Amino acid sequence: MIRSSRVVAPDTIRYALRATPIKPELHAQGLEASRDLSAATVLDKIAHRQAVPTPEATFEELWMQLRTDLDLHFD
Repeated sequence: MIRSSRVVAPDTIRYALRATPIKPELHAQGLEASRDLSAATVLDKIAHRQAVPTPEATFEELWMQLRTDLDLHFD
C-alpha cells in the first residue's frame, strides 16, 4: 500500500491510497482509491459545528473502498 496526500489546487487536497501488485508483471496494475477534500467544505463543516474528517479517518474510508474494489477485481 502506498498512501499519499498532496495539494491539487489552491484550496483542495487529494488523499490517495494505492494497492500495488506483489509480483510486478507487465499486465498487472495497481488499484487506487482517492478523495479530494476542499478547504471550503472543511470550513463549512466547522461553521455548522459538524465533524471534520481527519486524515486518518479519510485513509480508513479509502482503505475500505480499496478493499472492496480489490475483492471485486480479484475474485
